[in-house]
Amino acid sequence: MKATTCLQYIVNGMGKPFFNFANTKDGKTLININKKMMSNRNEQIKETLIAFNSYFMVQAAIKLKGLPKNPQSVIKFMGSDEFDHLHQEIVSTVNNNYPMLMNCLSSKDKRKLNALFD
Repeated sequence: MKATTCLQYIVNGMGKPFFNFANTKDGKTLININKKMMSNRNEQIKETLIAFNSYFMVQAAIKLKGLPKNPQSVIKFMGSDEFDHLHQEIVSTVNNNYPMLMNCLSSKDKRKLNALFD
């Protein structure tokens, strides 16, 4: 199995995977929460990217650990030190690489992203 860095993982999720998630019920809810909680557009986008990547990181970790895919497993994993470490790595990666992450998007995708937060 090929190891992927946190930055590679996040870059791979930019564009189509992110927009597919943004069109789901969970994605729309997350975007609306971040729009209401933060007034700064860049902070709204950062928090949404962090939550989006954490969401899928939890699913991947549960699958790798062979845990059942149910709310109890998700809650148990999210309360673990392992999740805290993964989440903090996602937070610092998004915050430290935000301009580069935005450059991964095409002009069309940047307009779509801004439209999500209008």
